[in-house]
Amino acid sequence: MNSYNKRQMSRIYPKGGRVDSSNYMPQIFWNAGCQMVALNFQTPDLAMQLNQGKFEYNGSCGYLLKPDFMRRPDRTFDPFSETPVDGVIAATCSVQVISGQFLSDKKIGTYVEVDMYGLPTDTIRKEFRTRMVMNNGLNPVYNEEPFVFRKVILPDLAVLRIAVYDDNNKLIGQRILPLDGLQAGYRHISLRNEGNNPLSLPTIFCNIILKTYVPDGFGAIVDALSDPKKFISICEKRTDQMRAMGIETWEIAEVPNNSPKKTRKGKTNHLKAVSPQKSSERQATSAGQNSNAFLKVFFNPVNMPQVTIDDLKQMKAYAALQKFHCGQVDKMVAQHDKEKRALEKQSEKCSKKVSEYNCETREEIERRIKTITTDHKMKVKNTVAAQADELVEMTKTHNGEIQDLGDQHVLQQCELLRKLMLITQEQQTQQLTNLHELQSKEMRANQAKSSMENCKAISQDKSIKNKAEKERRVRELNSNNTRKFLIERKKLSLNQSKELDQLQTVQREQLEQLDKYIAKVKVTQHMHMKKTEVKRTMSQRCPKLLNHMRQQRLCELL
Repeated sequence: MNSYNKRQMSRIYPKGGRVDSSNYMPQIFWNAGCQMVALNFQTPDLAMQLNQGKFEYNGSCGYLLKPDFMRRPDRTFDPFSETPVDGVIAATCSVQVISGQFLSDKKIGTYVEVDMYGLPTDTIRKEFRTRMVMNNGLNPVYNEEPFVFRKVILPDLAVLRIAVYDDNNKLIGQRILPLDGLQAGYRHISLRNEGNNPLSLPTIFCNIILKTYVPDGFGAIVDALSDPKKFISICEKRTDQMRAMGIETWEIAEVPNNSPKKTRKGKTNHLKAVSPQKSSERQATSAGQNSNAFLKVFFNPVNMPQVTIDDLKQMKAYAALQKFHCGQVDKMVAQHDKEKRALEKQSEKCSKKVSEYNCETREEIERRIKTITTDHKMKVKNTVAAQADELVEMTKTHNGEIQDLGDQHVLQQCELLRKLMLITQEQQTQQLTNLHELQSKEMRANQAKSSMENCKAISQDKSIKNKAEKERRVRELNSNNTRKFLIERKKLSLNQSKELDQLQTVQREQLEQLDKYIAKVKVTQHMHMKKTEVKRTMSQRCPKLLNHMRQQRLCELL
């Protein structure tokens, strides 16, 4: 229907069978873009009130321009949609009914209803009403909580209706207000009767708030965009509070999400390197004024935990593997012992018999014993070789993990040292700048004080009785003070610039020393990695020697 009305005229009129001259709701057809919506003007009902209130906004000329999206051919519009229209900003309207004035000259009860008409999703009726104030038609005080129309999808087509009723539900006065022409703030809204004619005295005092609709969860972002100064002041206040507790906000922001690992109990375990890093950061903050102390603190590497072979052997994975290997060997030994004892018992029984047949049986049993022993040794040898291969592979994996962890620790240390160096240098520069500003401020104050004292001394000098002479002396004194003060300020500026240059030179030297130290640490780590790689290669090249040593130890156990 809306697409049709973009290129054709539509006229809507009451059905001829309406013998009671009743009216339909024109808002439905306005939503569809119909141009001419005729009504029975002899009936002052709600439909006629909406019509007259709508066209009152344009000076009652009988013509209103449709919204832009309802006229453009490249736009589509569904009046039953519950989502915001493309290019139209949804609104939020809040109406707080505070009081009424001169509603009636009788002692009657009154209440106020606030409705909204527009799209089907925007229309809200018979939902918001105040409490009834009894026996006071002159100046009832409602003081209700605000009635909030949270999401008005199409404010251009929405109208607000405020109606006052007595205790017999009879209309005292009403007012239709288009939402796009509504003014926010505290307002006295004059009322009209059923025929939309103005009433002389009755008014409603309301507080109207109009805002852009903000979806849930985006309120903080909109507040920050609408009032950046307030948002920045809140952030600065929070930063000051955190700093007073000894916590820096940049420390919180740069904690990686994937660094902590959770145990089975759900608790979080961090790397041990985090604790000394944070303690070092606090030390750097307190030692910001002394660069030598800074070098002493931060040119010592962070004490990282050393992972040794004994530590690896204490791990559950190594213990479980060792237990599994020992269990396999013990099982084979037990099976061999069981079979050997059975054959020995059978051999003893055969030795008691002296027949040739029994002697042959004994020799066969001894041969079987030798065969079983040989097979057992072969199985033990193969098992030991497989276990040695598993141990070499596990050692290789552990060495790789140790190298990766060491590289990560060294990288974290280097980044932290440089970061703390830059932070401390920035603090030093800021402290020097603040000191220079304080010196300049004190100089200006002393100069102003000296100038005032000199002028006062000249004015109080009784030996100078001529007024013109005093003025001349004052002008001369001011001129001399100006030249003197300019020279002092120039001298102070040169000294401050020289101090700042010296500080920057020292800071550059500190950064160079830190870069050399970082390069040295990285070289040391690289050499350590090479040594570890050589050891690993040697261990991989000698698996037979390891297998032989392990077999000897296991054979001793057997």
